[in-house]
Amino acid sequence: MKKTIKSLLLCGLVALASNAYAQVTIPTASGDLKLRIMGRTNLDAGIFVGEDGNDRDGVAMNDTRLGVQANFDENYAAKIEICFSDKAISFRDLWVSYNLDTNKTLKFGNFFMPYGSKILGLAYKFVEDAPVDYTFCPSRKVGFAYEYSSDFMNITAGLFSDGNVDARGTNKGYNISAKTVVRPVLTEEKVLHFGAAPLFTKSHNAISIKGIAPVTFATPQQTVVSSAAMDAKSQFRYEVEALYINKRFLWETHFMGTKIDLYGAENYKAMGVFTQMSWHLIGTQQKYNKKTGLVANAAPKTLELLMRADYLDLVGVKHGTTDGEQLDLTLGLNYFFSKYLNFKFNYVYAAKKNADHFNAIQGRLQFSF
Repeated sequence: MKKTIKSLLLCGLVALASNAYAQVTIPTASGDLKLRIMGRTNLDAGIFVGEDGNDRDGVAMNDTRLGVQANFDENYAAKIEICFSDKAISFRDLWVSYNLDTNKTLKFGNFFMPYGSKILGLAYKFVEDAPVDYTFCPSRKVGFAYEYSSDFMNITAGLFSDGNVDARGTNKGYNISAKTVVRPVLTEEKVLHFGAAPLFTKSHNAISIKGIAPVTFATPQQTVVSSAAMDAKSQFRYEVEALYINKRFLWETHFMGTKIDLYGAENYKAMGVFTQMSWHLIGTQQKYNKKTGLVANAAPKTLELLMRADYLDLVGVKHGTTDGEQLDLTLGLNYFFSKYLNFKFNYVYAAKKNADHFNAIQGRLQFSF
């Protein structure tokens, strides 16, 4: 309890500092240097009810982040973000970008590859990421990327290492990743976009595929389905997505899959799909960023109702897969008090085929600036 109170007091001090010094401009000979302080912390609580009747509940405050974003010399930008989690400090974003013109950007450093929804930040819309997104989306990697954006489309392509900035030792693997988004409809009230992303990985590390329970407070993290560790020559992942916005309504779906080329064994395959809907019961219309091709958080004073269905199938049962099908259903309710403070409430049902299932209720108070 004392640690929680201290953490809350620290968050309050950070909040006061952020409101007072959120952005600083320093004049230089080649142009102004603009620094923006940013950060986030979450307070999570919930109850987990398993089929065996073994109920668990908990409170977690395990992901606090602090960073700085800089814009300088007219066309340059940089970001540094650190994370305190599980009693350790690590880097998250650590990159520099250069604008070739208003539509084209080069980016180098440690950041997400153009694949999946993790680039949107922790737990997009819901308290936890969709298990399919968690299963197939890699973490941040060190590399460089080319980004192009216009009213009609976004194109991102890059070459990345097989490790991130915190990796130890020598990394001999690499990733080649690309994503294209096209928008046949883009107005103030309506958006329709389609996207596709291939990702090729050459790595000397063993690969395992697993689906987790979309809950925060279960310790250790609850694994629902998983494969054995596999000695792989290479891995190919793919994603197809669609998104539609009509005023206060949002619908999107993502289909993901992988094919793993193994030494001395038949190739392993797995796939998954998740779809979600969102309605603003109170507030303005859904927000969309055409430069990134991503959805943004709702405006202050918005009450948002959400639904998500997630299905994961580890079809490579010949390679030690345990109960290879997982289904998750989540209902959510979000309220955005201000630009800096929001609350998320989720009910989760998750099950694996012909095996256990569980229910969970959890909430998150998130402060960010």
